[in-house]
Amino acid sequence: MSWSKPETQQIRQALREYAPQLADAPIAFLAEGWEFWAFTAGEYVLRFPKDESGLTWLLGTKDNFQTLRLEQALLPELSSRVSTRVPKVEFVGEHGPNGAPFAAHRILPGEVLITSGRRPSANFGKDIGRFINELHSFPVRRAIELGVPLLEGAALREQRAAHYEDVIRRLFPLVSCEARTQIEAVYEANLNNVANFEFEPCLVHQDLDCNTLIDAAGDLCGVIDFGDAVVSNPALDFWLPLFGFGRLGLEDQLGACLQAAGVDERRLQAMRPEVEFLDFRFPLLDILHGVDISDDTFVEEGIRALNASLPSNIRC
Repeated sequence: MSWSKPETQQIRQALREYAPQLADAPIAFLAEGWEFWAFTAGEYVLRFPKDESGLTWLLGTKDNFQTLRLEQALLPELSSRVSTRVPKVEFVGEHGPNGAPFAAHRILPGEVLITSGRRPSANFGKDIGRFINELHSFPVRRAIELGVPLLEGAALREQRAAHYEDVIRRLFPLVSCEARTQIEAVYEANLNNVANFEFEPCLVHQDLDCNTLIDAAGDLCGVIDFGDAVVSNPALDFWLPLFGFGRLGLEDQLGACLQAAGVDERRLQAMRPEVEFLDFRFPLLDILHGVDISDDTFVEEGIRALNASLPSNIRC
């Protein structure tokens, strides 16, 4: 289902019903992600669903309302178990300004790591590693009780196979023969490697690279947006250290990060194929998202990034 971007007066009307103390607060557009529009109302962030029609690979059987309820249930308990600040959803309104549910939490200070332009501090690697360790140590049974979806090996493989079919159907007509050849090779190698789906499930965020905050000193100061959390493969949270650190010039902090995360060499090598697959998949997600929202910029940038990742010796 798709929902329109809410107008300021519609937001005020919804706040009068669900949070009258915020109804007269200054309201401003903040940002948009794949799932939500974000606005500020005074010291709060308000999140309104956008479109879930193209996000089956991400949401599974969840809808946006369940995503918001998941955060509302999980974050209070998680906040007591991690040393980094996480938001706490203070209310969820079932009928927001665009007809969909919406949620609010207090603004966490800080800038998103990958877009801030600020260099992370010398302690950042160790601190994000510690956070990952704390997150992955959250009791699995309790996470499931709180509504976090369980995505064990067989289910993860099934979800990925369905996503591969979607890639073939919708993305292959848009890319070159060389790109199709590489996509086939990468996906089939991943799906056919049984070891990729043999893991001890734990609570994972799935999108740390876009939701990690740093302060003016470059220190880790918060992690936001837990709506896509699942109980699944711990490797899903290691793209940032294994690939993002290199792009941020933090290669020298990788060792401290992995040590704080409790990852030894054996575990690192076991996770690498999955994280390498995730890195390859990013441009494909951008392309499909661009198709879903009819945004040629997403499509074109995704195709450029995909082509840049292709081995030079591929020929059709």
